[in-house]
Amino acid sequence: MKTPVLRPPLEAVLFGFERIGMVIRIAWLPIVLSLVVYFASIFALLGIGSLGEIDWTAPEVVLERSMAHSSFSQLYFLQSAVVPLVMSLILSCVYVAITRASTLAEYEPPSWPFYFALGSRELRYFVVRILYAILIIVSAVIFFGLIAGVVAAVVAVTGSIDAGANPLVIVPGAVAALWLFLVWVWIVMRFLPVLPIAAVENRIAFGDAWKMTKGNFWRLVVSGLFFLAIMHGVVFVLILIIFVPAAIVLGLVGAFASGVVGAGGFALVALLAVLVVPAFIAIGSFGLAAEAAFPARLYAYLSGCGDDCKIY
Repeated sequence: MKTPVLRPPLEAVLFGFERIGMVIRIAWLPIVLSLVVYFASIFALLGIGSLGEIDWTAPEVVLERSMAHSSFSQLYFLQSAVVPLVMSLILSCVYVAITRASTLAEYEPPSWPFYFALGSRELRYFVVRILYAILIIVSAVIFFGLIAGVVAAVVAVTGSIDAGANPLVIVPGAVAALWLFLVWVWIVMRFLPVLPIAAVENRIAFGDAWKMTKGNFWRLVVSGLFFLAIMHGVVFVLILIIFVPAAIVLGLVGAFASGVVGAGGFALVALLAVLVVPAFIAIGSFGLAAEAAFPARLYAYLSGCGDDCKIY
């Protein structure tokens, strides 16, 4: 199947806007649980039982005390390696639900005010996410190492020959480096549908993802570039519309309050600043929904599921 170029990114962004309420409803509890795990690991790493034990005027003392602790290395490994995996596992239920909702017309997550599901589907999706991340990292190390080797060879050769002959070395070197980069992108994009396959079909199928994207590489690349441009453009505009005016208003209110009621006026500013938190949540939810929906919409077209995948 051939995938359209513009429709997947546009549909992903529209899904992020249209279903933002659903995303907030199913995401808030896993996000809170992830934050609890993260901050608990930070407190354990620093050897802190509560926030009241932190000397905010001398954080370096807390850090030195923590590093001197006998189990600091184990706790550091826990915080830097294990905790991100646990958070990713918790958030898998959100990604799976959003992927399914943005792929299948008839799927709707439970309408409860909170949502948390961690079954075989979410576990498979978590495993696929880890394997796909390993694939990206290992291939990046290999190909960018080869690119670095090409650059080093070009620099060494151009330094030992006449300056007039440099283009004869630089141009082939640049072509070789670009070709290696494109091969890496080709590998990453060819396996991209493995994520929605795990979420929708509840199976690990790297081979099927590879077959599904055959003959669609350039379509996937151009569609991905469109998606990044559209999503980041929308987020930038939202930030300009919401946060810049809010910052100006808070600054004016803070200046007025401090001049009228003194230092107590900053409490009013802090209270007003809390009102900006929902805007952060909304924009974050939009980004999360669009990020999950883009590969889901690609999968919908590549798998040829027809009316079952028409969400608009």
